[in-house]
Amino acid sequence: MSERSARSRWAEAFASLGSEPRLQIVERLMQGPIRCQEVQAGLGLSQPAVSYHLSKLERAGVLRKERNGTRNCYRIESRLECVLKLCMKEDGSWNTL
Repeated sequence: MSERSARSRWAEAFASLGSEPRLQIVERLMQGPIRCQEVQAGLGLSQPAVSYHLSKLERAGVLRKERNGTRNCYRIESRLECVLKLCMKEDGSWNTL
């Protein structure tokens, strides 16, 4: 992968995090894999809204979807997990800038 395309992918990943609901999804995913229904219940968002945010994060390479029978399970991409851990405290809250 060229340096420019790597930069573009990082830019897309960080841009996808520019939404509070998506950051809430990432917070939850930092605790481990989760199904769409669990995200919906935890955030109080509609199913279409949750699907929209999950697909934005997936397209940006922040998370990946794994098929488990008829259900999808989402997890943080391992290459981003270290970066996200640096941004978060031990208790899962965000460090202050």
